[in-house]
Amino acid sequence: MKRILLSVCIVSIFLLNTVLVGSSFIDDPVQTIEQTVTFSPIDFSDSGEFITVSCNDASSSIGHVGNPELPIISQVFTLPLGSTIDDISVSYQDPYQIHLTKKIIPSMAVQYISTEIQEPRFDREMNKLVYESSIQFPSNAWSYRSGAGLLGKDNVIYVTVFLYPVTYEPMIDTVTLYSEASLSITYTLPKNPIVFDDVYDLLIIAPEYYAAPLQPLVDAKIAREVRTKLTTLEDIPLVGIDRQEDIKYYIRDALENWGITYVLLVGGGIKEHEQIPVRYAWVPSGNYERNFPSDLYYADVLAADGSFPTWDNNSNGRYAEYPKDNDAVDLYPDVYLGRLPCNSTADVEVVVNKIISFMETNKVTKRILQMGGDTFPGDPQNVNEGEFANAEVMKRIPDYTATQLWGSKKNLFRFNIIFNILKGYDFVDFSGHGSYVSWATHPPNDDSKWIPKGLFYDGFVYINAQWLFNMNKLSVFIFNACSCSKFSEFDPCLSWSVIKQPYGGAIASYGASGIGYGSYGTSETERVFGWMEVNLIDGLAHDKILGSVWGTALNNYINSFELDDADYKTIYELALFGDPSLAIDNA
Repeated sequence: MKRILLSVCIVSIFLLNTVLVGSSFIDDPVQTIEQTVTFSPIDFSDSGEFITVSCNDASSSIGHVGNPELPIISQVFTLPLGSTIDDISVSYQDPYQIHLTKKIIPSMAVQYISTEIQEPRFDREMNKLVYESSIQFPSNAWSYRSGAGLLGKDNVIYVTVFLYPVTYEPMIDTVTLYSEASLSITYTLPKNPIVFDDVYDLLIIAPEYYAAPLQPLVDAKIAREVRTKLTTLEDIPLVGIDRQEDIKYYIRDALENWGITYVLLVGGGIKEHEQIPVRYAWVPSGNYERNFPSDLYYADVLAADGSFPTWDNNSNGRYAEYPKDNDAVDLYPDVYLGRLPCNSTADVEVVVNKIISFMETNKVTKRILQMGGDTFPGDPQNVNEGEFANAEVMKRIPDYTATQLWGSKKNLFRFNIIFNILKGYDFVDFSGHGSYVSWATHPPNDDSKWIPKGLFYDGFVYINAQWLFNMNKLSVFIFNACSCSKFSEFDPCLSWSVIKQPYGGAIASYGASGIGYGSYGTSETERVFGWMEVNLIDGLAHDKILGSVWGTALNNYINSFELDDADYKTIYELALFGDPSLAIDNA
């Protein structure tokens, strides 16, 4: 049942456990949270040219390219929806200084994970404006972010405070360390608790010509006590500046009036011919890509102050333009959203039948199929990043059995991929490079070759989905690669082709709707899409509900990192193709 969270919670950013530290609404609307955070010891290690700084408590590190890489400790709180933040203060205790003999290592550049772009950067170039400065870095002692979002099925306000247990004076190579920090958050509760009516769970939006083939899905959902509402695109009022904004306003109204948790958009189409209008986010990847589809636009319908996130600060028609529009984007999803980029009634009928069959027959196998290789040959650590990411996934799901097709094992062939998918797995994990039609990687230390190798083309491509006849056991596909979910560029894009295959393939997929990013060496899973790969599969194995996994991964990412352009793009482009209310569980 939908409910509003009335108490204040401290949130573990990876497990989203809650600890009650406040109380229900009382006479005094002004409330204060006070907390003392004790830092674990700071470790300094010599990495050759530089000094590396680490802390066991760190949720992330300062990741702006070229700046000193220092640990960040995030403290995440949730407040009742409608609360206003009056004041946040942080003070540090017991400072002491250490002089270093070398510079602190600068943050690395992220890498493209595209089959069409090969420009790996393995240098650690220092930002001279910082390293030659006498000003303490970071210049601010702490920072915070707030936004409206979901905690489970509850709409709340997130407040994330970023603490720096180490600061650095680059010119004299001196660091200041702190043993603990005291923080205080003062906020005012709303005059009346904000409670959404509890009418529907799932809202489906589709063109009118898809209403009839979608009706069996609606009926099947209702029969399983998922209260479902189907709205045709033609019935959505004209209230915004374009159809995209009309839809977003409708979703916001559906949240406020019906208490929906999940939204499913049904309709694809190539750019300028979309069946469900697409909002394009403007975070460029060099000269390779100016914008890309972002369905997060439709899920981000509430800001922390209750306003409507327009995603366009200056009304220039370029949405989520980095960094101009950062303040117009709340980031946190307020509903769990998925898309079925169908292009015909036949597509709709196929996918509806697959979803209904999955709900009736699925059995959890506790098995995962993984593909990887050397994503960035030549990295200084000589790490096969795709294989490393696959292995990091298995640390999160030790009760699963993995079949691994790896470049280093010389068993990554197209036939092996198809043959193993036919055996039936819960998850299929691709970690490497991609495009909107293909996935591929490299054998160890050889950037001149792509695998899986083929006679006429290399890689696993969209047409390979026609050989997936595993209807008895459908999998969730995860693509740690560029553009595999860029459905507006080509029909079908790779991560949609594996779903629309009528006799098998996937029940859902996660991937990037634009050029994605990775990191070389053992940093592959610390940020951007390598982080997403690990955390999505962890969520699928434990949370199980497709939309909740998508939303929780986004929330945890936003609450873990101070964001730069690569982070914003990673958040905007994470796409779920599938029914967001579907559980990956036994029928």
